[in-house]
Amino acid sequence: MSSSHEENEKHDLSTPTGVQSYLASTKFASHTVTALTGGTGNFAFRLHLVEPYDGKKTLVAKHARPYVASRVEMAFDLKRQTFEVEALRQVKQHVVSSSSSAGGLSAATVPEVYHFDEEAHVIIMEDCGEGSMNLKALMMGANAPSVEVAREIGRALGEFLGRLHAWGAREENSKVLDTFFENAQGKAITSWITYGRLISTLTSTPPHPAVSLLPEFPVPESDLDDIRAIISERTEEIQTSRETLTMGDFWTGNVMVNLRANSSLDSVYVIDWELAKAGVAALDVGQFCAEMLCLDVFRKAKAGESARALIEEFLGAYRGSCGGMVEGHFANVAAKHVGAHLVAITPQVGWGPPEESVKAVELGLEYLMEGCSDRWVRERSILAPLM
Repeated sequence: MSSSHEENEKHDLSTPTGVQSYLASTKFASHTVTALTGGTGNFAFRLHLVEPYDGKKTLVAKHARPYVASRVEMAFDLKRQTFEVEALRQVKQHVVSSSSSAGGLSAATVPEVYHFDEEAHVIIMEDCGEGSMNLKALMMGANAPSVEVAREIGRALGEFLGRLHAWGAREENSKVLDTFFENAQGKAITSWITYGRLISTLTSTPPHPAVSLLPEFPVPESDLDDIRAIISERTEEIQTSRETLTMGDFWTGNVMVNLRANSSLDSVYVIDWELAKAGVAALDVGQFCAEMLCLDVFRKAKAGESARALIEEFLGAYRGSCGGMVEGHFANVAAKHVGAHLVAITPQVGWGPPEESVKAVELGLEYLMEGCSDRWVRERSILAPLM
């Protein structure tokens, strides 16, 4: 499928009608195109094909503009698509195993990329499934997965992430890391969204409603100094690390799950690889665990038990698959990242009112201040399976 700049200008690829017109004369011609919700960075659509492609009746198209789709005032470099396509292809070829994970369970995978139009900024890829649901929505829904299914999901994801990090750390893959080390935008976003907002969240005037409810408010200056030291160290590592290939945005919203009619696990996909970069493996682990921990904090009665089971299985599977990545201070770095996420991100994204969000901030501060202690991580944190 080829295109020219002039031809692409005829189509408004931010709309279903424009996408349908753009694809009309191609092998991806679609009788119906529907907009997908949930993402914020791009315009995404489900394609209902006139003729199946690679045996698939539906595919997904992602169109990028030089800004965040949901916030046009926020610039977002189009090179993000190049990193995403390269990551999906590398991971599909080298990390995703064709065999199922231990015990016959479904392994996590990534969508197949079928076409990348760099002029029109369109990626056409495998559809995760019309009935798929992101893990956060699934866990928060009326029918949260059972503990058994949660463990299966955790195991699939832990093995997947462990294999990714083990593969990315191999010396023979240094050229792959060279490519992803250049994702300056990915590094900047990771640094800013968590560590760049930590101090301001804790010290803003007027104070954030959740922060103002902390038992010890304002936060002591000595604690803030310790947090500044963590910020400095982690920001430097994000910019310079070549430890391995990291997914860069490994959270529950980027995990798509398909369940069968009997609620057993069918498949798991990891999507949205625009922030993939050479980086710190423990940050992928910490981000995911922080999001899962929020379920225990805010939805304990409905999803807490399944969330805890999923985390435990995820961490055990990761440890068994990561090729020794967890040695040294890995668990401490992950613990402090859990803390940074709970403080800087959780109160901002609508998990609950201030009187509930303060619990996450308080817990986040504990992870930040105590995460350097092996004993605390082993005895008090959710990251004990890594020790």
